Amino acid sequence: MQGKIRRRNRHGRSQRSPLFLPGIPARASWKESFAQIVAWNFQEIQQRFPQISEIEIALEDVPPSAPAPWENHRVCLARNFPPAKTVGLKARIIFYRLPIHARAGRATFREIGAPLHALIRTLLIENLSELTGISPAELHGQP
Repeated sequence: MQGKIRRRNRHGRSQRSPLFLPGIPARASWKESFAQIVAWNFQEIQQRFPQISEIEIALEDVPPSAPAPWENHRVCLARNFPPAKTVGLKARIIFYRLPIHARAGRATFREIGAPLHALIRTLLIENLSELTGISPAELHGQP
């Protein structure tokens, strides 16, 4: 009879069964949590200002190594690009995940009071304000 070879667990230190059932995500990765936080903040502002639905949001790990000539040479956390109608590109905002994590730490989607949530919201409001002309106080929800 040929079967699985079972080894004896002499000290009780090994895993007896899977911690999570197959098909159920154990925990979102930091990248997925970051994307959820950005999407949630964007949707919350979009509900109050439907005109920003034309703006695309992109996420990248790090900014390009060579900044544009008109940009200063400090670390870039987010950038915005106005629409290029001749090429057919919409206005877009790009968030750079790793520099933002370096400044604000990591947090999950559920940790609402974390510095990461505040920094993402601030960056989103600043860039939306530049693209749309709506004041940051209005976008933030202050009267």
